[in-house]
Amino acid sequence: MIERTSLADIRTATEIQITNISEHDRDEMAIPSYLHGNPLIRWLMWKRYDTIAELLNPATDKHVLEFGCGVGLFLPHLHKNSAKTYAIDLFPQYAQNLTQKKSISPKFIESLEDIPDASLDTIVAADVLEHIEELDHYLEIFRRKLKSGGQFLVSGPTENFVYRIGRIVAGFAGKGDYHHTNIDKLICDIETGGFRLDIAKRLPFSYLPTLFKICAFTKAD
Repeated sequence: MIERTSLADIRTATEIQITNISEHDRDEMAIPSYLHGNPLIRWLMWKRYDTIAELLNPATDKHVLEFGCGVGLFLPHLHKNSAKTYAIDLFPQYAQNLTQKKSISPKFIESLEDIPDASLDTIVAADVLEHIEELDHYLEIFRRKLKSGGQFLVSGPTENFVYRIGRIVAGFAGKGDYHHTNIDKLICDIETGGFRLDIAKRLPFSYLPTLFKICAFTKAD
């Protein structure tokens, strides 16, 4: 289990004013879910990161990118367990605020081209690829930035019937239109894009109903 950031610290980190950010953008960053009044919803959100941490290459000398770092809740774990941690997001200010308060210093980048080719051991994309329309373009960049045999960790929602019912129960009815796809389609697209699926874990249970899947891929040479 990774270290949890408290509700108070998440609220503080996300209270800063950011120009041009919308409630829609905050929804995409799952801020309402991490601050939800129902502890089961908060547990599920953190469990995604716990599972990614379990799949993460254990080497401590690795270079890692979190693509779409959001509030930055996984960056402390990556920083602690990696030699160099990169982070990128459309609105990195929340994550910059949080990591500053935690006295850690991942390298925030504005473009993936700021990372040398074939230099990354791992890329983490936690519940972000379903928001992207030009997935093929990004998969090509990820392959270029990863070393041979590099690891690609992805999580995403199933968008099945149970997931949609859960969204309503959680009070998020009418949201989710920012998801362009689901994790099962993503798995197919990522494999077609030059990655091999090594393992896929299901949340919240190992069997149905499945709300999220967390997948570990390897760059196929």
